[in-house]
Amino acid sequence: MKNLTHLFIRILVAIFMLTISTKRAVAQEKEDAKAAPTEGGRKMSQTTVTRLLESERVEVVRMVSTPGDKGAMKERPDRLLYIIQGAKVRFHYPDGKTEDALWKTGDVVYQKADNRQVENNDTRDLEYISVHLK
Repeated sequence: MKNLTHLFIRILVAIFMLTISTKRAVAQEKEDAKAAPTEGGRKMSQTTVTRLLESERVEVVRMVSTPGDKGAMKERPDRLLYIIQGAKVRFHYPDGKTEDALWKTGDVVYQKADNRQVENNDTRDLEYISVHLK
């Protein structure tokens, strides 16, 4: 467990450095998202997923979700989240139930493996780093 904690701290430091160095890229992505494509009059998903690292033990991805965007209903592994830009989120489960949560900027969240859909239920972008444990 101690090794996992050290690995997570190293990943967070690397992610922090990467976040600082990619602020211009994020600003450009937001500009590009303003001209959102549509499909049948419906706004298509504007979630941007960037894989930052993948190994035999972890996968690290950066997620940016625009307001109202819903991800796919899918199986997700155990994971750690670092919230870069917080927002209200709504979880949709296969049985039709929903659950609301507030992910605050700077929060670190641990989530067990599950099957659900995540919706950005806020008026601002949601941005976070997800460390998927394999």
